[in-house]
Formats: sequence, structure tokens, C-alpha cells
Amino acid sequence: MGRWFIRLALVVAIASAAMVFAQVGPALAPSRVAPQPPPSPNEPQPTALVQVLQEPHTWLDLSEQFLRRLLDFIPRLLAALLVLLVFWLLYRLATRAITNALRGSKADPAMRAVGLRLTRYVLLGFALLMAANQLGFEVGSVLAGLGIVGIAIGFAAQDLLSNLIAGFTIFWDRPFRIGDTVVIAGVQGTVTEIGLRSTRLRTLDIRDVFLPNKDVINETIINLTSTPGLRIDLPIGVGYGEDLRRVREVLLDAVTGHPGLAAEPAAQVVVMALGESAVQIELRCFLRDAREERKIYAELLEKAKLALDAADIQIAVPRRLVQMAAPVEVVDAR
Repeated sequence: MGRWFIRLALVVAIASAAMVFAQVGPALAPSRVAPQPPPSPNEPQPTALVQVLQEPHTWLDLSEQFLRRLLDFIPRLLAALLVLLVFWLLYRLATRAITNALRGSKADPAMRAVGLRLTRYVLLGFALLMAANQLGFEVGSVLAGLGIVGIAIGFAAQDLLSNLIAGFTIFWDRPFRIGDTVVIAGVQGTVTEIGLRSTRLRTLDIRDVFLPNKDVINETIINLTSTPGLRIDLPIGVGYGEDLRRVREVLLDAVTGHPGLAAEPAAQVVVMALGESAVQIELRCFLRDAREERKIYAELLEKAKLALDAADIQIAVPRRLVQMAAPVEVVDAR
């Protein structure tokens, strides 16, 4: 059986034992104490409970009342356990039905996880209320007390409520799904979990980053998976004395045929600026899979450097020409 059902059964059993003890407690009344001779002024007076326990028939009467109360309470306990068992069966059937329904509708895996979690919590709450009613608790008073406590918790946990609302906003708007590669708040990674409170990303260096949902919806989200044809730009600076047509030919030959690049659109080499010491060009390539951006970027950068070196094309570096002025002769006019 489910773990939560066993835990609920233990809680109900403990609550039942507490109620039995509470009902047996009045048996320890001071009225049962037999008259005692007045104590001497210097002798400490025993308490009423001690006097009751000193009676020879107290323990026998107490055990008899406890057994009688326990036998009277067993039907309530069995009814409460039966209610928990019914709700556990309903939970199993409901989770199976919800899983099949969401799977057939091709819903997002995060929606499936949240739906199952909410179903469990709702059924758990109803099971506790019904079991408490069978045990004799005033469910109406309990609900009223929980309402007041809920209001107090709501004021004290505003951040938690904000994250919950933001979580539902993410499920409704769906800017990303589980398995998408995204950039949120400067963190790039693969979405592994979307919860009601936070979103988990697995970064490229195999680290789990948890982002609060309220921060996620307030940040700019870049989804690298929704548009697989991502373009990456490699800035390169070459000397002014190099032939740009030859530079373009060398770079395009170096990246052509790379398995991570898309055939269409084709790679491009464009001039971006005429700098102080170099002609700034840009090698633009389109990826097949945006999740491989960093890996392919490093590979293309290495290929470009090796191809330029093999073609004896100079990669420009900043240069400064410093001219020293002739010394000025100072003439003493005195």
C-alpha cells in the first residue's frame, strides 16, 4: 500500500489513543480519594493525583475503564481507517485516469506532474477531514481554525504565494517546456523540472540551478529550442593588407560540411567595421540544434583560426605607433 496511506493510518491511530486517554482521564477524580487523617503541620501534603494513585483499586478501575472506552472507540477507528482506504483507492484510480488522459492529449510533462500532485493533495485533505469526522472531531471548528491560520500564513508567506501564482502563469503561457534549452537571467541550461514554486535548469557544466518562478516571469526568456535554426556569429579581425575575397573563401571552406551546421541558410562572411588596426568581419553560421551552440561555437572558432594560419592570412592585433619628439634645448637667458 502507499506510504502516505500508512502514515495517515498511524496518525489516526495516535489521535484515537489520545482521545481514549482524554475520555478515561476524568476517572482520576479527587472525589475517589478516601478520607485521610489530617496531616501534621510539618508533613508535606500529597497532591490529589498522588492520593488517587495511592488507592488500592485505582489501577484496576483505570484499566477497566480504558478497555471499555477502547472497545467503544474501535468502531470509530475502523470507520476512519476504512475511509482512508477508500480514498487511497480513489487516489490510485484518479492518478491512473489523469495520467492516461494527459498522455493521450500530449500535454506537457510538467502539467502532468503538477496535475498528479494537486490531485494527491486534494484527496489527502478530504481523506483527513472525513477520517476526523468519523473519529468524532468537530470538522466545522477545524475548518474555521484552518481558515484563520491560512489567512495568517498568506500574509506571512507572500513570496511563496507569488511563486505559486507565477508557476500557474508559466503553465498557462508556456514559454518553455521540459527538455528545452533556455537562457533565463543570464543562466543557460536545459529545463528539467517546472514546479509550482521554482524552475530547475541543468547547465552545460552539469549543475542544477533553481530559479524562483516569480523571477522567471519577470526576466527575459530566450528559448533556444523553439527556433532550432539558431545563428551564431564569430567575430574575426584581419589585417588591412589581406584580400577579403580570399578571406571569405578560406573561412567558408573551413566550415562547410560541419555536421552541426544547417545546409540552408548557408554560412556567410560579412564585413562589420573598419577598425583602427583591423578589418572586422563576422562569420555567420546556422545550427541544426540550438542546444549545441557552445560546443559548435568553440569548434568553428578553432577551425577558422587553423584555416587562416594555413592560408597565411594574418589575424590583426592592436598596434600602437609611438613617436618620440626631439629633446628641446633650454637656453638660459641670464
